[in-house]
Amino acid sequence: MSAMGRVVEQALIFVPTIEAFVDGSCTADDFEEAYSRLVKRTPGILEREVSEIVNGLFGDVDAYVAEDRLRGNDDLDAGQLLTCATGALEQLRQLSRDG
Repeated sequence: MSAMGRVVEQALIFVPTIEAFVDGSCTADDFEEAYSRLVKRTPGILEREVSEIVNGLFGDVDAYVAEDRLRGNDDLDAGQLLTCATGALEQLRQLSRDG
C-alpha cells in the first residue's frame, strides 16, 4: 500500500469516533473515554500527517475537565473540546479526500 493509501486508511480509523461527538451522538465525557481508548489501542505507527492531528486532539482530550470548579486556566470545557474535535475531524476528512 502506498504512503497516501496508509494516510487515508489511518485517518478513517478516527473519523467515526470524532464524528459521534461533533454530531451530538455522544457527550464530551463519552468522547473523552472513547477517543482515549481508540488512540491507545490503535496498532502500529501512524503516518506523520495523521499522527499530528490525532496526537493534537489527544492533548486536547487530556486537557478536558468536565467540572467547572476543577478546571484551570489551561484546561478545556466541553465547548472548547468540541471546537478542537471539529477542527481535527475536518483535517482528517481532508486527508481522506486527498488520498
